Amino acid sequence: MKHDERNILSLTRRELLRVGGVSLVGGFLGTFRPFNVRAQEQVKPMGTARQVIFINLEGGMSQVDSLDAREGKWTPNYFDIRSFAGDLKLPAGLFKNLPGVLDKITVVRSLAAWDAVHGRAQYYIQTGHPLNLALAKEVPSIGAVICHEMAKERKPSDSLPAYIAMNSAGNQAGLINQGFLSAEFGPMSLAVSDGPPNLAPQKGMEETFRRRYERLQQIDQTLRGGKSAELDRSFADYHEYYRGAWAIMNDPRVPEVFKITDEDKKRYGGSPIGNSLVLARNLFQADAGTRFILASHGGWDHHGNIYKEDTRNHPALIRELDVAYTSLINDLASIPSKHSPGKTLLDETLVVCMGEFGRTPGQPSETRQGREHYVHVHSGMFAGGGMKKGAVLGKTDEHGGKVVDAGWEAKRPIYMEDIACTIYSALGIDWTKTVENTPSGRSFHYVEPASGTKYVGFKPVQEFFA
Repeated sequence: MKHDERNILSLTRRELLRVGGVSLVGGFLGTFRPFNVRAQEQVKPMGTARQVIFINLEGGMSQVDSLDAREGKWTPNYFDIRSFAGDLKLPAGLFKNLPGVLDKITVVRSLAAWDAVHGRAQYYIQTGHPLNLALAKEVPSIGAVICHEMAKERKPSDSLPAYIAMNSAGNQAGLINQGFLSAEFGPMSLAVSDGPPNLAPQKGMEETFRRRYERLQQIDQTLRGGKSAELDRSFADYHEYYRGAWAIMNDPRVPEVFKITDEDKKRYGGSPIGNSLVLARNLFQADAGTRFILASHGGWDHHGNIYKEDTRNHPALIRELDVAYTSLINDLASIPSKHSPGKTLLDETLVVCMGEFGRTPGQPSETRQGREHYVHVHSGMFAGGGMKKGAVLGKTDEHGGKVVDAGWEAKRPIYMEDIACTIYSALGIDWTKTVENTPSGRSFHYVEPASGTKYVGFKPVQEFFA
């Protein structure tokens, strides 16, 4: 077992079976529960979704080679750039399946970012907060805040962690955890490659497993109460970690949830992102407690040879994303909701697909034939959970490098803080809340009202909603 720089466990399949299913946090003394939580203003969240899948395109997808395509002498012929409704241009030769689901999703071309450095930008996209090193370990991820807010809805039969992250520990920021919140709201980190992790105990070991778990509770009981717990919160967090693992490994639904059939592999592409989205579909279909899934698709940092075929550069990643994303949208749209008669799983699942920033527009760099980091424009896709269908928001200039029409009432680019507000609103969460009793004593805002340099006034993008 190894630890990355943000104190998030990186587990192999065997280690996950041995240790458990909830991430850890260290460094804070005493048991912490936020009790002084207040809203800054009167708002009305939309409450159109029950859960979220966030597809994180790590590295920054080139907007001018994907969802806001521009054609130049450098564009490979096989891109086959075509026009679609809403003045949308796509490389149809790469996005062969996406046109078939455009009537179910909203494409956004007016996203922007504050930071062009991967580590800080990834922290920003996972938390909705610019990186402040003094508070980095204290700030929880968006997924953790969501799971904290929705804990009251958790059923006795819910065995799976509320927050599951797949292939999300390898970026320059690592996987951001629950910060000052309880470990039960932190992410279970899974490495999903050719197949799913094996989370069920071997046949014939059930009684041995039960006996050892009970013995562990007896040994650790004194550490979880009294002065030990007051001195070091990690005792209670380890208990949550093991308790989560116990619940997972004793749930008869788990073998089916963490199963990827040959047919699924074929339909979703068999890639790590494809297999991750198969599991995301299974998790929400099972309705066993998971409410936020972060599925990362790495490799989008194309500084060189961006168009080189037979590598994991832009064309290969677009093809992987295309088949996996469209299969997910179609499957969710065909699965009936267990909670709302007449609705589908897509109706109650917000699916966000975006990266941390875009890439430089125009001709690729002459020496490396790639594109550099670019904060002024990037693109993404939003679907389900009350989002509009068949919409295209935002417009850029002829080069795809400047937002000329943001497509929403604020008349400015859409930042990650606005996306966080939108996600919270879709889930019925008041995005203006603050927590006062943090370990540092500094108020934690669910969404800060200002960027690092100026007041912005972030808010949900109401134009996303149907």
